Amino acid sequence: MIVYIGAIEGDGLTVATADPATGGLTVTDTLADVREPSFLAMRGTTLYAVVEEPEGAVTELDIADPAAPRVRRVVATGQAGPTHLCLHGDHLAVAHYTDGTVTIHDLDTLAVTDRLRHEADEPHAHQVVSHGDWLVAVDLGADAVLTHRVDNGRITQHARCDLPKGTGPRHLAFHGDTAAYVLGEYIPGVTRLAWDAGAFTVTGHHLVTAPGAPETFPAEIIAADTHLYTSNRGENVIARLDLDGTLRQSVPVGGDWPRHCAVDPTGRWLYVANQRSHNVTWLPRDPATGELGEPVGSVTVRGACMVAFA
Repeated sequence: MIVYIGAIEGDGLTVATADPATGGLTVTDTLADVREPSFLAMRGTTLYAVVEEPEGAVTELDIADPAAPRVRRVVATGQAGPTHLCLHGDHLAVAHYTDGTVTIHDLDTLAVTDRLRHEADEPHAHQVVSHGDWLVAVDLGADAVLTHRVDNGRITQHARCDLPKGTGPRHLAFHGDTAAYVLGEYIPGVTRLAWDAGAFTVTGHHLVTAPGAPETFPAEIIAADTHLYTSNRGENVIARLDLDGTLRQSVPVGGDWPRHCAVDPTGRWLYVANQRSHNVTWLPRDPATGELGEPVGSVTVRGACMVAFA
C-alpha cells in the first residue's frame, strides 16, 4: 500500500509503503517542493494538499503513479492559514483557520469561485466535510458546526448548530446518514449530533479522557465500523469510544502530540502522526472488536501531522 504523510514545519510531502501483514512503514520519497502539506485529499489520480502558511494556497499533484507524485501547480486561496480541504461535487472546498473563511475552487483551474467568512468575533474554520449535497464546516472560534449549500460555485449558509461556549470544535466525523460526532479541542470531549435535512441537533456529550489524565487537546476523530477514535494531544493517547460515547480504551501512541490518525484499508492497523516527536507509529487493531494494541513500530517523519492511503 502507498501512504502519503503530510507535515507542518517538516520536509514536505512524504511517500511511504505499508506492509499490511506487519503494519511496517518504509519511506520511499520526500517531496520538498510541497510546502506545509498539513492536510490531504484525493480523487482519482489527483492529490490535493493545503499550504498552511499566512498566504494560503493549494498544491495539486498528479498521482497516476501513486508511488511517484508530481506537482502540477500551486494556486493561492487568497486567505490565511488553510488547515483542511475536501472534494465537494465539481469543486474543492478549503477551510482557513487563521481568518475563519471557507473558499470554493473550480476543479479545472483551482480558481476561487466564492468565499464565505463565518460570523464570530474570532472565527477559525478548521474543517470542511462533504456529505451528500451538503458542505459542513467546523469552526473552532465560533463554537459552531455550519451547513452550507454550494451551487454553481457559490456558497451559502443553510444552518448553524451552536455548541457550548469554549468547546473549540475541531473535527467532525459522520456515522451513517443520521448521526455525526464533533470533537472539542478545548473541552476534551465528543458531542453527539443528530443529522436531518442539512441541520444538526445536539443529543449528548462525552469526555474522551480517562480520570486523572493530564491537560488534553484532542485533534482528530474518525469513525470506523461501530467505533470512534480520537487523537488526544498532551495525554498522547488514542481514545476508543463506542457510538454511545462510552470510553473503552486510552492507548499510548508512542510519540508526542498526535495530530491525525487513520485506519488502514485492511482494518488491522491504526496509524498515528505525532507532530512534536516527528514520527508516525502504528498500532494493531482487531477489526471485529475495534480494540487497539500498543504501538509496534515507528518511522521518522519531521513534523508529521496526517496519514492518507492511496
